[in-house]
Amino acid sequence: ASDVYKRQIKYRPQTFEDLVGQNIIVEALKKSISLNKTPNAFLFTGIRGVGKTTIARILAKSLNCSNPKNNDCLNNKCENCLQISESRHIDVIEMDAASKTGVDDVRDLIEFSRYGPTSSRYKIFIIDEVHMLSKQAFNALLKTLEEPPNYLKFIFATTEINKVPSTILSRCQRFDLKRIEPRSMIDYLKDIALKEGISITEDCLGQVARASEGSMRDALSLLEQIFADANGNISLESVRLILGLADRGRLIDLFELLMKQFLLL
Repeated sequence: ASDVYKRQIKYRPQTFEDLVGQNIIVEALKKSISLNKTPNAFLFTGIRGVGKTTIARILAKSLNCSNPKNNDCLNNKCENCLQISESRHIDVIEMDAASKTGVDDVRDLIEFSRYGPTSSRYKIFIIDEVHMLSKQAFNALLKTLEEPPNYLKFIFATTEINKVPSTILSRCQRFDLKRIEPRSMIDYLKDIALKEGISITEDCLGQVARASEGSMRDALSLLEQIFADANGNISLESVRLILGLADRGRLIDLFELLMKQFLLL
């Protein structure tokens, strides 16, 4: 795997406390879990790289944690949380709807849902890019969403909410993940650079945050590119060259010249 992918896996948030830039949603989820008032289906939507799949996995761990009240799983200490983090839990099934779009794939899930959980409280299906499912697949899913057994939870993630049928939307609790704010992103990237022993200024990280347009995944990819191309000499000018960005001061100078020329007309 590439270095950037390894870093994304290495620094992927494992608990709600680790998540960056989604505080309102985190508080809402934690409260509903603590009150034992969780819906049968969650829907997370937002642009690429803001944490939809990550928050789905953390939610699955929180729902199936063996010792939730004791807060024992900050480091995946319970067996359920450890297995979910390693994508090997028998009761938590992840499906990528981009590659499994057909009705037969959904029917397999529904058939599997007829049996209760083996070693945890809930059987959980995480379906990423759910908008890619076919119309027939959505129709097959609808009946189970309408009358799900108490032990079954669905967690959907999508970048294109407008392509999800309204009949599905009406049966889910929807959470809109916002773009990561620059300050939060800069602090997170600074922490990664510190852990990796790489020296980079806050101004350089600000350029990365601006270029990523609120996507943490894009920011990590750009940061990896800078680490690789700068050869240990990371300057603001080298970052601008790597990212293909213009000097803001030069842009202001250009704007002033244009305005002066406009006033002379």
